[in-house]
Amino acid sequence: MKLACCMIMGATAAIPTVKLNNGVEMPLISLGTWQYNSTVAEATVKLGMKVGFNHIDTAHTYENQDGVGRALAGLDRKSYFLTTKVPAPSTTKYYDETNQYLSDDLKFLNLDQVDLMLLHFPPKTNDCAVMQEQWRAMEDFYKAGKAKAIGVSNYCISSLECIAEKATVTPAVNQVEFHIGM
Repeated sequence: MKLACCMIMGATAAIPTVKLNNGVEMPLISLGTWQYNSTVAEATVKLGMKVGFNHIDTAHTYENQDGVGRALAGLDRKSYFLTTKVPAPSTTKYYDETNQYLSDDLKFLNLDQVDLMLLHFPPKTNDCAVMQEQWRAMEDFYKAGKAKAIGVSNYCISSLECIAEKATVTPAVNQVEFHIGM
């Protein structure tokens, strides 16, 4: 029953988009892959693409990016929008560790570029210097052409203000988790 609804939705309704602050068009509805292993993520993304989803959301900490990458392999790169996220660093080498996560994400997804790269959560310490170093790594990733847009996820106003103190690129998105019916 749910699949039939999705197939009808995908076949009859275009997913609306929003223009980000740098001109990139982002679909407003995405297919999320949280809590899926690689096999389930691969199957879900393949089915989602067939029924009309064109925005896929994954993250480094979901540990399923290889499955998402397999599902998207061979598709026209212009046919989908891919968002992924990197975690807060666990060492004191904030910039370097964030760079490593960014590189790993591209490798796991088997892509040269993502549409939107996000910092998944602020660091647990809420340390402004850590956020600024992470954001510097994100800006370098963006300026190297490895992401069409960059942003944050689950950041509060004070965290955004901290990033803004040194940012040369304004976050395009602050993705906040929301579930219909919850």
